[in-house]
Amino acid sequence: MKYVLIALFAFLFAIEVSFPVGAISTPQVDDIEAMIRRVQNNISVASQVTKVAQVKSAALVAQKQKEKAQLKESVVKAKAMVEKMEMVQEMYAAKMVANGIDTAIDEIKMTGPAYDAFLNYVEEGGQEDFEYFRLYIWQQK
Repeated sequence: MKYVLIALFAFLFAIEVSFPVGAISTPQVDDIEAMIRRVQNNISVASQVTKVAQVKSAALVAQKQKEKAQLKESVVKAKAMVEKMEMVQEMYAAKMVANGIDTAIDEIKMTGPAYDAFLNYVEEGGQEDFEYFRLYIWQQK
């Protein structure tokens, strides 16, 4: 029985060695070459797309640079207009002050001898507001 088992195992081993099971199947060369051609085609399409994107990007950058230059020119023109308007406004304000017209603005911080006199006036019980005090009462003191 021992020899029969050894012979059986030798026979099975010989069959296994001579006829592989096929657990590892080698790919065919044609399939690999077809995959390589598809990859090359995809790479060429991708390179063409990137070239088109680069051209469009360059055109967009040039357009944005032109717009930026136009905006810079507009800013320079606007600054010049503002400076001119400020000069005209200062001239009118100086003429108004010279002619005795009030140019006071509420946003100006109140300081000076007129405001100090107004604070003293309020402490002593004065009821008028600062503008009335400054224009009428303070000049008469």
